[in-house]
Amino acid sequence: MRAVLKDFQSAAVEKLSRSLRRMTRDYWEDGRLSATCLAAPTGAGKTVMSAAAIEALFFGDDALALDPDPHAVVLWLSESPALNEQTRNRIMQVSDKLSADFTDYSMLHVIGSDFAEERLRPRNVYFLSKNMLSRNGILTRGTEATSGRTFWDVLDTTIRDPERNLYLFIDEAHRGLGPEAFAPSDTATIYANLIDGFEGRAAMPVVVGVSATPQRFVAAMQERNDRDCMSPVRVAPSDVQESGLLKDTIELYVPDTDTAVEHQYLTLACRRYNEACERWAAYCGDNGEPPVSPLLLVQTADHISDGALAGLCDQISSLVPGLKSQLAFETSFANVFGEHGNIRAGRYYIPYIRPENVQGARLTRVLFAKEAVSNGWDCPRAEVLFSQRTRKDPTYITQLIGRMVRTPLAHRTDDGILDSVACYLPNFNPQTTHEIVDYLTGNGKEPEAAVAGKDGVLENPQDVSPAVPRGRDDYERQMAEWSEAARAASPAPLPGLDDLPETEDAPAATTEPEPVPASGSEPTTTPEPKPAPNPESGPVNPLYQPQAAPRPMPRPEPLTKRDSSFTPAEWEGIKAAYDSIPVRRNPKKARNEFRSLLDAATLMDTTELLQTAEHDVDERFCREVEGAIAAEREAYDAKRAEVENTPMVKIILDRRRNQEDREKGVAPIDDDGIEKAAAPARREFSGDELPNAYQRFCLEHGVDIDEANLRLATIVRTFEIMDRLRKWAAEYRGDLFDVTAQGARIQLTAARREEYEQLERESAGHRLTHLAWPTATKVAGVGKAWPRHIVQRDDGLYPLKLNVAERHVLETELDRPYTVAFYRNPSNNSTYSFSIPYNASNGRQALRPDFIFFVRDGDGVIRPSIVDPHGDFLADTLGKLRGYVEYLREYPDAFKSAVMVGCPAKGDYRTLDLLDSKVQDTIDGWSEVDTRGLFSGPLSHPYM
Repeated sequence: MRAVLKDFQSAAVEKLSRSLRRMTRDYWEDGRLSATCLAAPTGAGKTVMSAAAIEALFFGDDALALDPDPHAVVLWLSESPALNEQTRNRIMQVSDKLSADFTDYSMLHVIGSDFAEERLRPRNVYFLSKNMLSRNGILTRGTEATSGRTFWDVLDTTIRDPERNLYLFIDEAHRGLGPEAFAPSDTATIYANLIDGFEGRAAMPVVVGVSATPQRFVAAMQERNDRDCMSPVRVAPSDVQESGLLKDTIELYVPDTDTAVEHQYLTLACRRYNEACERWAAYCGDNGEPPVSPLLLVQTADHISDGALAGLCDQISSLVPGLKSQLAFETSFANVFGEHGNIRAGRYYIPYIRPENVQGARLTRVLFAKEAVSNGWDCPRAEVLFSQRTRKDPTYITQLIGRMVRTPLAHRTDDGILDSVACYLPNFNPQTTHEIVDYLTGNGKEPEAAVAGKDGVLENPQDVSPAVPRGRDDYERQMAEWSEAARAASPAPLPGLDDLPETEDAPAATTEPEPVPASGSEPTTTPEPKPAPNPESGPVNPLYQPQAAPRPMPRPEPLTKRDSSFTPAEWEGIKAAYDSIPVRRNPKKARNEFRSLLDAATLMDTTELLQTAEHDVDERFCREVEGAIAAEREAYDAKRAEVENTPMVKIILDRRRNQEDREKGVAPIDDDGIEKAAAPARREFSGDELPNAYQRFCLEHGVDIDEANLRLATIVRTFEIMDRLRKWAAEYRGDLFDVTAQGARIQLTAARREEYEQLERESAGHRLTHLAWPTATKVAGVGKAWPRHIVQRDDGLYPLKLNVAERHVLETELDRPYTVAFYRNPSNNSTYSFSIPYNASNGRQALRPDFIFFVRDGDGVIRPSIVDPHGDFLADTLGKLRGYVEYLREYPDAFKSAVMVGCPAKGDYRTLDLLDSKVQDTIDGWSEVDTRGLFSGPLSHPYM
């Protein structure tokens, strides 16, 4: 795969791949028909996971120890040709085995009216839209070119062929299926005929539904008495959110009253769009990422006139620099209206664009839509939404927002603005946004449609920034630096002929694009640039190369109350305490120890963290193999004898005497047999690299290739040796991460750092990382605003929507004389969220304390402290308490104090001191799920 799968995607692909093999085996052994479902929420990457499963079907998977199915052929069914084209293009982007490059369609075929194959070919994916099988379609009537053969005949021939294993994938499987699938509608009939067989033809052996809402598909399969319904392969929305594939927050801007604010809100949307453009340009440039071209999405009323469209374009063009409006092939505007027509609105040309083409149409920067665009459409570069829809149309808005939540680079940036979607809704108010919030967070009628966590939707967001102390002297110094930088950025005069360089091979002149200015910037006193000389007044050097203008230094913000919330000494103490907190991320099991080692070495080599990593792994592997053979010589020799001479039995049937004789013997292996016997080594060692390295090692030491293959064939069959080598691979991988940990924090880009951390979590032992410092971001402007948070609004406060227990704890702790500051720990999986792994009923999970307080100890040193309010009656309380105990035993000095506050319904708050060894031992030995006895027992204390 070109794409690197997230943990939850890898797990889903493994489960789906094993189900597909079992379902095919059941069909050929017992004739059993079966179905399963890939049930994954919006943004989970259903196409990516499907592509990985198809790759594993066609080519096998060394990491999963899955052999290829050489007879596999896939039929991909969707509602429309446009969706099929989008899916095919996406598979080409992510799969290097199904498509060698972005122009290779040799294994990916769209079935059209000219389809004339007699049967579907193995190791090919065929895309079919349901309309091609309508009653009057060419595929269902047959033509002279097909000798009257219909597509139903093609399917029947393919299914009955023992050299074909046909898999049907149904995209958006909830449509046209369910109890109504047996109704006499065209869609229901087409789906039913494909699954059950048309007019007595063979039924589909294996059916895979792909959907975010699988209930209808599952119900349809369960109602079929002759088809086994396998357990769905489910992806949890929380796993998708934590992976970074979805943006962390959705910002909803709504007016407090019913006043007309459309004009002002469109202005705010444009400013936010400008800020997104500037931040993406800076982020991608600084981190070596491919450029992101942000999109402003404007959702209009149903019946909007050309004049009204022109008015919107006028306002947008006056606020967003660089938009083009006139030429069809250069215009920055486009529409996806249902009328499918090009629009001339005053001086603006607004062509129609197919929704599936928007993501790749980088010149389109402003897109006009009316409803929810279309099914299956996603546009990760859509950053800002301005909607004219009224409060009567929440569904259209929520569905459109759901299409915008993918992160453009498929990972977090840890920039609060870039990791969010901003939605400006001038015709709503706070009271009428609840339906939108419920839908987006999964609390409405369709919980499976959630695209944000419970804290992921921000109503009327407000800006917050780290409360770094600044005084008047600091501000004046920053202004002086800014003025000097502005002067240095002024363009120099064009050079004349006297400046002509002596070289004759000077490169041709280039033109740099104009930088996008920051949004909402104040009028500045930037020195006027010196006027460039007029070419007519003097010759200009024709070999002059203009240099790219440096990124302008932002003008310093005026002083605010936030700047005086902490003294410089307090701030240094807070930062030191924050940076000292050790973080343990949830470990994960490596799918294949050797694959993980090779991936880690490749990453370290390509990022120059350790430039000899790949060579070192090959060399160390060869030495480890030799050492393992010597250490396990007895087991090795026994297994080698089996490989060299395969035991056999000769059975002689004497028909005259009605007797059976048996003679034991051996079949000596030949050169071809040795090579074939060594083939499993490439699967066990996850590819060719390590076996090839060992073969080279043998040749360099005078051992021929047959002997090298014989050794490889033997060691992969010797359990003791393979166990040694797997342990070595895990340990050596851990050593590599220990050596490179410090450099990774400093050198790697965000994307590479995420890849590094994913691989690091597969390493043995407890891998440590540290919290990133929170950056400027936006938070929900609801709830009481509190002082002394480490990130604040300009007024020195931080808004928080708290429950009763959280509010009580925060008030109590801020009243203590030794409390200097506090941090509301984010509930997401960002790098500035503190988490502790713990064992839950559904596996290893992460607990995130609600608050970290920064307190002054008896020596005047500021240290971190945990006070975590949690319901003592909740089922997960004991698991979280044990997670705390495990962490605090390993890092007993990390926190000044660590207490969990039990919050019973009656409000009698009691605490457990989690640094007390007696409390820790009692938690370890607690045998009841209910922990209320712990919080009412002799080791608890009143919280006051």
